[in-house]
Amino acid sequence: MAMRMKTNISISVNRRHRFLATMVICCFVALLPCSAQSGLHINQLFEGKIVPKRQMVETLIRGKAISKYKLSYFHSVRFKADEALVKKIDHLIVRDFVNDSEKLKDRQPDSRGFYHSDSMKKARGRKLFTQMYELAPHGSTNRYLCYKVVDDVMTVIYLEGTVSSLDELKEIFK
Repeated sequence: MAMRMKTNISISVNRRHRFLATMVICCFVALLPCSAQSGLHINQLFEGKIVPKRQMVETLIRGKAISKYKLSYFHSVRFKADEALVKKIDHLIVRDFVNDSEKLKDRQPDSRGFYHSDSMKKARGRKLFTQMYELAPHGSTNRYLCYKVVDDVMTVIYLEGTVSSLDELKEIFK
């Protein structure tokens, strides 16, 4: 009978270790999305500090689903934004771009010689404004910040991958 208890105890200990290991891994995986754009001013938006998370539609994609587009990480938030909020978010993105622009010197600019792109269109009575910024790479991973405003809805996207330029990124989003 004593032998049987030892066996049960060892099984219980093994289950406990597996459970703890699983919990540690889950916590680590849960923190990964936060770390991708950490260190950037725009991270405040993704954390829900500028627009409450319950007022945003958030999309997070990584892995095989986007690898065919030469991307490894896609994080977007969409929300209603008035002109003041658009300006505030634009200011944060521009600060991130300016902070990183020194590090872009050895990178190839887009076809116009820029590391950012913008466009303003009006179609069927709707205003459409788009901005795209290339940030300094993180190791061998290229990083981009983009946003689009259609009327009063703003979408902000943070991207990571092997996409080599804004021109290539624009082709992906066509």
